[in-house]
Amino acid sequence: MKFIKRIFFFLSLFVLYIIAKEFLQLYVLIQSVHPVLARLFVVLSGFVFIYFAGIPLIKIFSMPKSYGPVYDENNENQLIQKRMERFKKNKFLKEKGIDVNSLGIDKAGYDTVISQMDKGVDELRRKHIPQLFYSTTIAQNGFLDAMLILSASINHIKEIFILYNGRVSNQDLLIILKKIYYAMAIGGSEAAEYATQEVLNRFATDSIKAIPFLSRISASLIDGYVNAVMLTRISYIAENYCKKTVIKSDRELSPSPEFVFSSAKNITKDIRERVFHAFTQKAKNAASRAVTPVTDLYHKSIELLSPQAIDPDNQYSLEMPVDKPNAPFVFGLKKVFQSLRKKNKSESIS
Repeated sequence: MKFIKRIFFFLSLFVLYIIAKEFLQLYVLIQSVHPVLARLFVVLSGFVFIYFAGIPLIKIFSMPKSYGPVYDENNENQLIQKRMERFKKNKFLKEKGIDVNSLGIDKAGYDTVISQMDKGVDELRRKHIPQLFYSTTIAQNGFLDAMLILSASINHIKEIFILYNGRVSNQDLLIILKKIYYAMAIGGSEAAEYATQEVLNRFATDSIKAIPFLSRISASLIDGYVNAVMLTRISYIAENYCKKTVIKSDRELSPSPEFVFSSAKNITKDIRERVFHAFTQKAKNAASRAVTPVTDLYHKSIELLSPQAIDPDNQYSLEMPVDKPNAPFVFGLKKVFQSLRKKNKSESIS
């Protein structure tokens, strides 16, 4: 297992090269516009990294250490007592009207407190994970994705530690930071996006490929969703360090992949639907602009033929609808099809 982890670590170093390459490509692109803008981009990137990742990380290390889970069940009660004592000063519990002093310092009282803390962490997830999904879906650059994942992950675990009035130990924190590093490497490489485009290019039918921007839309959505899944996993691991009392091994701190995917799907459902709708609407608008010359020709033809003169009873419904003076090309095709159907019916009756 350690050998596999080492291989994965060295592969992640290669992925960092891809992220650096994405940064250089973006730098060259901006430099082609103006050299000063390229320098400003470098300065701005450094500032963003320090402000959104460096400073929050320093704040995490400056927090008091909390009490992590134990491996021996005989030490569980002692751990619960220490945590309950710290929960008495918890701001979140006070805002929710929970009086820890009135609760028993036992497993039942601890479970009551944790049920409220779960709601607080869930609020953080429903705030941060959709934000990461949206931002990495829109960002079309591996370097930008890596920066967004890094800052979102560090700030998210910082908020969880603030909620619980303390961080995990240095060793456990390094484990969580390693998982953030892997998430940044995977998301920054845009592997999910490339894989989606490759699958569509190889296996999609010609009719599916003909749909405007389908490959780009699908790849962007899956890229954002994968990043959301990785942040969801990091979130649950950090939370388990703070709330679990007894574990047999460190593997119990990592949720199952099925649970993580299900949670991420539920959390990002609303934002995924909105982004997909925005993308499809953009594709429809682009397709509409492509047929604008045909639509204009249709309008001119209708004006030239004067449907009121040749069809005063509107038998064939040739006139434009009153509430839609700029009816789309599809409306014209629909009316022509309806007129042909009416004509065929009249011929069959006669």
